Order: sequence, then C-alpha cells, then structure tokens
Amino acid sequence: MMKRLLLIGLALAASTCTAEMHAQGINISRLLSPITIGLEAGLRQLDPKSRSIPHHSPGHALATKHDLVHRTNLKAVRGGGAPAPPPARFLKWAYATCGLATTTAWSTAVFTTVRSNQPPGAMMPCWQHQFFARLGGLSAVPLLAASYTVLARSASEATESWEQMDSPTCRRHNLALAVTGVGGALWTCFAETVTRIPGTGTSHQVYTGGMKWGLVGCYGSGAVLAAAVWARSLPEEMRFDPRRWTGRIVDGVSRSLVGLGPIDREDPVNVKYALLTTSFLVFTGLQTVCNMPVAVMPSWLSRRISRKFALVTLLGATTCFDLKEAAESGKLLVESNYRILSNGVRGFGVVYFAARSGVVFDPSFPQHFGVVNQVPGLAVACALMVALTLRSDVK
Repeated sequence: MMKRLLLIGLALAASTCTAEMHAQGINISRLLSPITIGLEAGLRQLDPKSRSIPHHSPGHALATKHDLVHRTNLKAVRGGGAPAPPPARFLKWAYATCGLATTTAWSTAVFTTVRSNQPPGAMMPCWQHQFFARLGGLSAVPLLAASYTVLARSASEATESWEQMDSPTCRRHNLALAVTGVGGALWTCFAETVTRIPGTGTSHQVYTGGMKWGLVGCYGSGAVLAAAVWARSLPEEMRFDPRRWTGRIVDGVSRSLVGLGPIDREDPVNVKYALLTTSFLVFTGLQTVCNMPVAVMPSWLSRRISRKFALVTLLGATTCFDLKEAAESGKLLVESNYRILSNGVRGFGVVYFAARSGVVFDPSFPQHFGVVNQVPGLAVACALMVALTLRSDVK
C-alpha cells in the first residue's frame, strides 16, 4: 500500500509540475539539460506561441507586431540584452511540489524502515517502541516544510530579476535542500549497506524496484530544482563559469563558520540561535563520521535511519544560522519568512520531545534501548540542545 501511495504521489507531483510548465510555455527538455544552458533558455520561453517563429516566404505579408517583439526577446535571450525575469508562478509551484515530494519520501522511508519484522524476524518488543521511534524520525517534517515554504514565497516575489533569489536565506536553503535531496537519494540506493546489522548478514532496509526509484525521484526532484535555481541566480560573470561555483560555496561556508558566535552576547535570542547552529553542526558531524553508538544521537534510531538523520541536523543548522543573522539585524520579529523558519525549528523541537517523552510509556524501556544506554551523556546533551528550540524569540 505504501509503495502505491509513493508512486501515486510521485506521479501527481510530476504531472502537477509538468502541467504548470506547459501552462507557462516552458520546454521541459531544456530544463533538464545542463543548468547554465537549459535553465537559461527553458525558463524564459513563457509564451507558448513563441516557441517557433513563422517562416515568411517572399510573397508573405510582413511579420506581425507579435513576431517582431518575439524576435527581439529571442535575440536578448541568445545574445545579450536585458535578461528576462524569472517565472515566479512556476517556481512557486515547483517548490511546493518538490517540497511535497521530498517530505513524502522522507516519511515513507521512516514508516518502511522503522517497523517490526524489518529485517524479517527482528520484531520490536511492543507497539509503543515502533510508534515513538517513527515519531522521532518525523521531526524532520517541520524543518522541510518551513524551508520549502520560504523558498516558494521568495520565488513568488522574484518578479524583476533572478538575483532576487540570491539572498543569503535563499542561497543557503537552496544548497542545504540540494544536499538533502542528494543525500536522501544516495541513502535510498545504498540502504542495504548503510543499515547493515553487524554479524548477521542482514540489513534493516533494502529498497528495490518501483519503491526505490520512486524515492530517488522524489528526493532528486528537490535536489535538481534547488541546485538549478541556486546556479541561475548567481551573478552573470559567475553563472557561466561552473569552475568558480565550488570556490563560492567554500567561501560562503567559511564565512558562516567564522560567524557562528553571537554578535550581542547580552541578547538571549541571538545566543540561542548561535548555540543551536553550533550544536546542530556538531551532531551532523557525529552522525556522519562516528561509529555506533555515538552516531545514534540525536535520532535514537539505531542503525535504521541514524546516518540519514544527519541531513535533518544539517538543515536545522542552516535554518538556525539564518535566524541568528535575522536576530542580529533586527528582522527576526519583523519579516514573515523568518517567522516561518522559527516555527519550523520550534516544530522540530515539539515533535522531537514528544517522541522522547513517549519513551516513559514504553514498557521495553530501558532494556531495549541498548545503544542509547551506552551514551547517556550525549542523550542529555541532545535534550539540552533541543530544549533551546522551544524558547520564545521574544527577549
């Protein structure tokens, strides 16, 4: 049933995106071509009638005003002139559709991996164990929803130039969601290796067939869109030189790392988001490079989804850094986009603590939490970190 729902969701997402692209007159094949060429041309052909210019024979009447205007626009697209504005309506719906697809893929992975008899014979001790473990995995949903919502809103307002999508918030979240999409697709492809249980020859998860490629397609759609918009919104002198993209990313990450500390240590909100950003980054590293049981924090999901949960903490770090800068500039309580991001962080904390609090109602606690019991100090540190997400943004 879950497999059918995933495939139907992916098909719906693809058809919605395709219909919207056709409504805007966008050539889909060009969108999927190399970023610097396909997106440049595909997203600018907004008029369905302008895809081909009628050929006028010697005896034909002079070209219509529409044809002349189109030729002028086409010349600007191909050889200079004022660049066309981004298709705001298309980008808004594309972000909404890809956000739905990515969230569906994440939720599907949680429900199909965190369950009894996965692998066959590995039964969970009670229904509470499975329920609260799944709830903890779904704490990623508020962060994903907030990020895609902010990008969709920003795209709908980008009606003058692509550079409007090059704001620090859009730039960081596009890159973070591109990493999330690529990471989710890779985890799906190599789930058998990532979730292998030592000494048993079995794994918690192995995706094949339609389920596997449906998940990869959902994650990939978000990654392609985020990466394409990030590249298209670069300054023109850098947009057509992919060799400079890596340097730009490294420079941006380096500046962010240097600026992790709060500017105003007397501002509790500024300090809160500075600590959250640093904590999320630390736990991202622990989940990525450390072995069990260290890598089990903060997800509490053993080998099932612990490695994949690093994508959640990375997105959380990106969001909290944006909120830290907003607190420093005085925009946190003023601009609605920052309120959405703040609610996403708080939503993560609420769902996470609901899952952890539910452990007290788990009859199998603590004997069936062997990996978690090996790192009690890290468990306390995670609780303190997540507790900061629940603090109000009001000083």
